[in-house]
Amino acid sequence: MITFAVDAERLTRSRFAISRVAELTTGLEVLTHPERAPFAAGWVAQTRHRLAGPDLAVLVALAECATWYVPDFLVPVPAEYEPTLAAELDAVAAMPPDLVREQLRLAFRIGPPPPEALRRTNSAPGRDPRAPLPTVVADVLAAGESALTACVAEQLDRCWTLVLADSWPALRRILDEDVRERAALAGRTGLAEIFGSLHPTLSWDGARVMLDRPWRIHVDVTPGLVLTPSIFLPSPAVWTGRPGQGMLGYPALGRGRVWAAPERAADRTGLLGLRRTALLADLRTPRSTTDLAARHQLSPATVSYHLGRLHQAGLVARRQSGHSVLYQRTDQAAALLTAVGAPATGADD
Repeated sequence: MITFAVDAERLTRSRFAISRVAELTTGLEVLTHPERAPFAAGWVAQTRHRLAGPDLAVLVALAECATWYVPDFLVPVPAEYEPTLAAELDAVAAMPPDLVREQLRLAFRIGPPPPEALRRTNSAPGRDPRAPLPTVVADVLAAGESALTACVAEQLDRCWTLVLADSWPALRRILDEDVRERAALAGRTGLAEIFGSLHPTLSWDGARVMLDRPWRIHVDVTPGLVLTPSIFLPSPAVWTGRPGQGMLGYPALGRGRVWAAPERAADRTGLLGLRRTALLADLRTPRSTTDLAARHQLSPATVSYHLGRLHQAGLVARRQSGHSVLYQRTDQAAALLTAVGAPATGADD
C-alpha cells in the first residue's frame, strides 16, 4: 500500500495542478512500454519513431530501462496550477544531487538493494527488481548529478517539441475540464469525496490517502497533496519530488476523446464529402492541423485546405493558442452533421 499523510488540515492545502512534464514523461513511458497502454496503440505507432537517435538517448534510457520505478527527479512537483514548460525544466535541472543519487540507487543497481518495503510483494524473496544503470546514463553521470539533470532537462525540452507540443492545446483542454469538474464535485460534496472519484484504487480514511499498490511506501506531504490529471495514465501514478512533497496522477475524465479513432461516418446527402465529414466529426475537441493530419493519416497541406474551406463556410472556428492554431466545429456544423446522418458526438472517457 502507498500512503500519503493527509489529515483534515493537510487536505485543505491539497490542490490540483496541470504539469506538462508529468504528461510528457507518462507519454514517454507509454512509448517505451506500449503494452501498458493498449488504448494508445495508434498514437504509439505514429509517434514512437521520433524517439530514435542520440538526442533523446539519456531520457529514453531512464524511462525504458527502469523495470519498476522511473526516477522522480524527472517530474518536479508543480509549485502552481500550471507552470510553464521552462519553469518545470528549470526545476528538473535544479534537483539536489543527493536526491538524484538516491532515486537512481532505487531505480538501478547502484549500491545496496532497495529496502524490502520497496520491492513488489509478489517478487521472489531477496530478489532485486532493479535493472543495471544504462551506459548512456552512466557516461553523463560520470560528470556529476548536476550534469545529468541538466542533460535530462535539455532532452525533455527536445522531446516535448517532437512528441507533444502540437497536440498539447487539445490535451490541455481535456485536463483543465477534468479539474473544473473535480472542483465542482468538491464544492457539492466536500474535498473528502474527491479521492474515491479519481480511481477505484484510491481512498481517504481521514488521516491518509491510500493507493492500493504492491509496495509499502509512506509519504509525508507537509504542504498537502498535489493531484494531476493525465491523458496517458491507465491508473494512478505517484511522484515524490523533494522531501515533504507528493503528487498523485490519475486518469483524466474525457481522455477517451483523444484515444477514440476518428469517426468514418458517411455523408448521406453529399453536402460535405467523406473527408470533410470525418474532420468535422473529429472537431468536437479543438485540434491543430498537425494533430488532425496525424489522426486521419493525411498531409498537413490537405487538412489545411479542407479546414480553410470549412472555415469560409462557417462550419469551423479557429483561434490562436501559443504557436498553434486550433480549430473547432461550430454549432452550425454540429447541426449539419446530424442532418447528414454523421456522428456529432464522440466518446467521453
